[in-house]
Amino acid sequence: MARKNHNSHMLSAIPGGMESDEEELEVLMQCLKIKRLADITTGAGINGRNFDATLDAEAEEFFKVFREKWNMYSKNKSPHLRQEFGKALMSHPEPALLLALKIFANCPDSSNVKPKSLSHFVLDTVCKLHEEYPELIGEEGCDPNTSMIAFNFVKMSGLLSLNNAVIHAYSLRHIRELLLPHLRELLEAGHVKEVTQWAISLQLTHEFDMMELAFPLIAVEKLPLAEEYLDHATEQRLPFVKFLDSLLHKEKPVIQLCEDLLGRYKNLKISHNVLSYRPISKIVARLAKKYSFDDAVTPNYKFTKTCSYLHYLYREYEKARINLASFRELVSVHAYDYALRKDFVSYLAAAQAHSEAIYWYRQFKLNPNDCPLEIKSQVSRNGFTEAANRESDGGSEASGCDMYLTMDLPDECLNIVDTAAQFERMLFHLQKEHIIYLDSEWMQNVCGDSPLCLLQIATGHNVYLIDCLARENIRSEHWRSLGANIFNNVNILKVGFSMVSDLSVLQRSLPLQLRLQMPHHYLDLRNLWLELKKQRYGVELPYGNVNRAGDALTDLSLVCLGKKLNKSNQCSNWANRPLRREQILYAAIDARCLLLIYNTLLARVSFINVAIEKSIASNNFLRRGANVK
Repeated sequence: MARKNHNSHMLSAIPGGMESDEEELEVLMQCLKIKRLADITTGAGINGRNFDATLDAEAEEFFKVFREKWNMYSKNKSPHLRQEFGKALMSHPEPALLLALKIFANCPDSSNVKPKSLSHFVLDTVCKLHEEYPELIGEEGCDPNTSMIAFNFVKMSGLLSLNNAVIHAYSLRHIRELLLPHLRELLEAGHVKEVTQWAISLQLTHEFDMMELAFPLIAVEKLPLAEEYLDHATEQRLPFVKFLDSLLHKEKPVIQLCEDLLGRYKNLKISHNVLSYRPISKIVARLAKKYSFDDAVTPNYKFTKTCSYLHYLYREYEKARINLASFRELVSVHAYDYALRKDFVSYLAAAQAHSEAIYWYRQFKLNPNDCPLEIKSQVSRNGFTEAANRESDGGSEASGCDMYLTMDLPDECLNIVDTAAQFERMLFHLQKEHIIYLDSEWMQNVCGDSPLCLLQIATGHNVYLIDCLARENIRSEHWRSLGANIFNNVNILKVGFSMVSDLSVLQRSLPLQLRLQMPHHYLDLRNLWLELKKQRYGVELPYGNVNRAGDALTDLSLVCLGKKLNKSNQCSNWANRPLRREQILYAAIDARCLLLIYNTLLARVSFINVAIEKSIASNNFLRRGANVK
C-alpha cells in the first residue's frame, strides 16, 4: 500500500525546471513568513476604481534623475531638493496634486511611509506648495476621486502631521461621507488608533459611539488619544465616565464585567493590565476632574474610595497617629450611607477591633441581620463598655505626654477670627508686623478638592485662627484686603513650611489675589532646612545635628526645640464648628512653632542670613505640583 501511494505522488510531480516561478515564490514567502505588499493603486479610487499611476515621458525622466539625487543628498536634507521638486510639479502640464500622487505611487517606499522616506517627501512638498500657492488646486486637480486616492495612500501611515496636511491640500473634508465606510473597515480590522485620528481630523467623531473608539482606546492603553477624542466628542463624555464607573463594581472584577464587551473587538490586542480596578479608577478620577463632573456621576468610584479611606483612618488610629476624637469625627462625616457603614463595621470586626465594631454597629443602628458574626455574640452582652472607656481615655492620652510641644502663650493670645469686626482688628495689627508665620488646615475630601477650613497667622505675641468657612461674616472684600495689605506686602516676610501646598490651597479657595510671580517676601523653612543640610558637617543645634534629623516639621521642632509636634489632630474634621479645644491648640502650635524654630535658627546658625537669601531665591510657587506636608 505504501508503495502504491508513493507511485501516485510521483505521477503528479512536476519535472524539474517546469514549475511556475510565481507559485514557487509564493510558497517560499509563506515559509519565510514574508508578507507581499499589495499594489497601493489597486482600488484606490471611488467605488474601488484602480488608479493609473503611469508617468509620461517627461515626468518619468525627471523622477529617474531626482531619485538618484535623493539617494545621494537626502541624508543631508539639502534644501535645493525641495525647491527643484516643487518647481517640476508647478511647471508640468498635469495638475500638481494629481502628479504628486502618481510620483508617490512610483516611490519604492510608498507602501511604508516614514518621516524621512521619499514618499513622505513627495506628499509633504506638494502640501506645502498648496499652502503657499492655493491656486495649485483646481476643479480638475482635486475632484472627489483624487481626494479618495490621496486618502487611501496615507490612511495607514500613522503620521498625524502628514494626514492633516493631506486633508487640507486634497480637500478630504468634502468627501467625509464617502470616507466613513472606509474608516469602519479599518475599525473592523482593529486599527482603532488610526480611525480615531482620522475621525478627529475629519470632524467625524459624532459618527462613532464611545464603545467603538473611546473604550477600545482605553483597553489598548491609549489614554491620551482617548482624552483627545472625548475633547471633541463632547456628548460622549458624561455617558463614558458613567460607563467606566459602572465597571468599578463592589463585588465583581473589572475584567469579568468586560468579558462580553471584549468579544466584539476581534482584531485588537487588549491589555488586560488596564482592565482592573486601580487603572480604571484612576481614569475615572482623571476624567471626572478634567470635565468637572461631581461625585453623583461616579457613585461606585466614590464608594470604593471612601471605603478605603475609612479603613485607612482606622489603621492610623490603631497606630496612634490620630486620636479617638478625630477618628470618630471623620468616620461620622465620611460614612454617608448604609452600605459604607455596613462595610466599615465588617472591616473592624475582621480586624479584631471588636469593641470599636460594636460601638459603630450601635452608632449606625445597623440591621441585626447585618451584624458581623465576629461580634454578634457580644452585641447582646455588655460589649459596649470597653469602647466607651477608650473614648474617655483617648482624648487626653497624647496631649498630656511630655514629649510633645505645648503652647507657651495664654489662651487670651489665641484669637479665633470669625466675624468682620475681629477680622478688621486683626488686619490692623498685622499691618504693623515685619514678619508673620503661616499655616492652614483643610478638610480631607476623598474624591475632590479639599476645602480650606482654617488659616493660622502667628506673630510675636498672638496667634490668629481665621475661620475660612465663616463666609457670611467674612466677605470677599475682607480677603482681598488681607491679600493686598499682608500677603502681597513686600515689607512683611511670610514664613511657612512647605508653603507651595498652603499657598496653592489659599489661591484656589480664597479671593486673596496673591501675586506669586515675585515670591521674594516668602521664606519656606523646609527650603532653608535643606539648605543647611548641604553643609559638609551639618549644623549643630540645641538638640542635635541637622544631618541626623528628617525633613518633616516635627523633626525640625525636635532638633531646635527638644520636643516633637503632636499630629494626632492633624487628620480631623476641620469643618466642624465649634472646633474642639484640642484642634484649636494643635492649629495654634503649628503656626507658633514656626516662630520658635526660626528664632532658634537665627540665634544658633552663624551664616543663617546667607542661607535665608539662597532659600528665598529658590522659591517657585508657580510650578506644577506641591510639596507634601
